[in-house]
Amino acid sequence: MPVSIVKEKKDSRRIALGAVLFILGAAVYVLTEAISASAWQEPNYRYAYNYISDLGVAGPLTINGREVLSPLAWVMNAGFMAHGLLFALGYLLVLPLLEGKAKFFALAAAVIHGIGNVMIGYFPGVSYDGLSPHLLGAGLAIIGGNLAVILGGVSIRRSRAGLGWSGIGLGIIGIVALGIMVSRIFGHPAVFERLSVYSMTAWDLIFGFTMLLASERILRRK
Repeated sequence: MPVSIVKEKKDSRRIALGAVLFILGAAVYVLTEAISASAWQEPNYRYAYNYISDLGVAGPLTINGREVLSPLAWVMNAGFMAHGLLFALGYLLVLPLLEGKAKFFALAAAVIHGIGNVMIGYFPGVSYDGLSPHLLGAGLAIIGGNLAVILGGVSIRRSRAGLGWSGIGLGIIGIVALGIMVSRIFGHPAVFERLSVYSMTAWDLIFGFTMLLASERILRRK
């Protein structure tokens, strides 16, 4: 078997594994969020009012006027860390399919996102005023993650224009949503916080399933 075909098969399997990690990362994040949110009873957790980070605080505490008590805080904190690691590793594995110098910047941004998410889980949020390890981690995770989405879109735009523009659009939405959340110009900061995070979750699924199908086509062809 020619060396080029062997290499393509290895790359396709590597890409398939990376794609699975992206899909798994989205599933883990959404499930850990839903599970930890469902454990709140008094008061009930409200997606439009409570921040995501509230789910990582065991409490009971009052944070900026909100009553925070997450009985399954460890579940959410594990979800934060898991997504960060899966996201970064996913980018590393699909690197052969990406193009240009942007792919290395995308990987670097994904690693920054991973570091930020580990910090979020390791230092549960108890305050959003002033700089703290949790707040720093949140900034790294959201900015780094959305930049990775944008750069991932840029690096694949030539070969898969629809997928590329989807990544660029989602990343821009995420960063704009973060700016609106911080500025509070429209109120409802928890809603815009979710938009700044769910842009990455959406990319996990869109990018993951597309890469999975692409890797299968390569294997069938060869």
